[in-house]
Amino acid sequence: MVSDLDRRLAATLAHRAGGDIDPTPIVEHARQNGRRLRRRRRGLLAASAAAACVALAAVGLTIPSADDPIPPATTLLLPEATVQNGLAVGADPTTVHFSADALVGGAEYATWRAGRGSESVEFRGPDGAARVALARNVAALDALPQTLSSSGRPQPQIDVRVGGRPGVAWFDPSGDQKLWFVRWQPTDGLWAQLDTYAPTSDEAIATAGRVRFDGARRCVVPFRLESLPAGARLLECSVTLGRSEKAAFVEGSLVVGDDAGRWLTVRAQPAPGQQVRSADLVAGSYRARRQGSDVLEMTVEPCFVEAFRKGWGNGYTEADGLAILGGYRPTGDLARPDTWR
Repeated sequence: MVSDLDRRLAATLAHRAGGDIDPTPIVEHARQNGRRLRRRRRGLLAASAAAACVALAAVGLTIPSADDPIPPATTLLLPEATVQNGLAVGADPTTVHFSADALVGGAEYATWRAGRGSESVEFRGPDGAARVALARNVAALDALPQTLSSSGRPQPQIDVRVGGRPGVAWFDPSGDQKLWFVRWQPTDGLWAQLDTYAPTSDEAIATAGRVRFDGARRCVVPFRLESLPAGARLLECSVTLGRSEKAAFVEGSLVVGDDAGRWLTVRAQPAPGQQVRSADLVAGSYRARRQGSDVLEMTVEPCFVEAFRKGWGNGYTEADGLAILGGYRPTGDLARPDTWR
């Protein structure tokens, strides 16, 4: 469960460090500590609960659970999309042309991406981590960075079949585990790849077979950008969802750019009460400030918002960044992705 403290901590680190802060390690560490504390608490409660059961039963009372309620895995899913045009895979940043509903049940958070040549979802939880990616060619899959840890010693490929379709698989040792890569063509003209930890190729192939290509999901974030420089358009959408009873939204990014190779990333993270220090710049109706020389930041409740001109961007001026931030508009309820537009 991602707490408000987790989100505020990640936002504060990003605010002070001026870099690309990934909240994942912080959140995972907090969750692991939380699970250990809950197990310890259940052990201490077990003896007293057993003795209390007789008295409670006599008056018709119920023992409350020691755990907080866990939101359903559906909080990790994007809204369904009606557009299922395979020709748009990797080119339409508003649509993910596959579903992995059967795979995210045990996950604690999932990051969805669409645009700039590929589509993917990466999910992590107590049982491990995996990523599913889809593209129109092998080169786009090869261009994706490897995000799951391994030894860096990939073994030779073997021929496999996934759902009756031909493909290949290989593994890379990762401590006591194996990081398996399964690549196949779910249909002519499309390539899919699953990266997952599994003891055998059979298990990895079975997991790949649970990815569905007969549906689509909308890549959405709880904001839109209404003021883009001339010639700019949306290139990529990215959103991380978590299993929280308060808000599904962990962070979201939109990448905008043009045919001249300029691009810029706008990222938002929940940060209730976070105030921008010495906001001396004007971004439409908002006040903003510089974070170092290449990042602009502002607070638009309930989110902390950043525009990256370098690192996660290239070519746009500070004036362009301020104009883009000036068109930032919050949309919907952070706890309900179906309300985001």
